[in-house]
Order: sequence, then structure tokens, then C-alpha cells
Amino acid sequence: MADKAPFSDSGPVSYAPHEQIGRDRREAEAAIRNIPGVRGMGEGQDALGDPAWIVYVTDASVGRNLPRKVGGRNVVAEVTGEIDIQPA
Repeated sequence: MADKAPFSDSGPVSYAPHEQIGRDRREAEAAIRNIPGVRGMGEGQDALGDPAWIVYVTDASVGRNLPRKVGGRNVVAEVTGEIDIQPA
């Protein structure tokens, strides 16, 4: 088995659960969260590296029905299927 080099962009991920959610994110969530099949939303980047809203959806048909932009950012669908909370 050959040795694999680590990814150059790997490393710790910052986690700030107490950080305030900005107005842009609140407005985007309000526009998207009630669409049937949407299971969550986060911030990320589109294919070009521009800031985007990442929307977790149950299937591709839901993703095709999302708005293309919200609050000046592209909306990117990520098909996750159903998301359930697992017991501890």
C-alpha cells in the first residue's frame, strides 16, 4: 500500500456555537426553511468559491425548486436525504 500525502487544506475547523447569526443568514433561512423537502441550511461556497447558502434537501427535485439566489448569494443544493436525530 502506498503512503498517502495529507491534504494541504486539511486542519482544524473553527467552531463557534455562541457566535451571533447575522441578519443575512436569518433572512435567508426565513426564505428557505419552509420549502418542503428542505432539512437544513449552512454557509459555504459555490463551485467558483463565492459565498453561498448550502441547503440540505431530501432529493434532487427539491434542489431544482430552490431559488437561485437569496440575499445576493447563490443557493447550492446538497442532497442528504432525510435527516433524523439519532438517540445517544
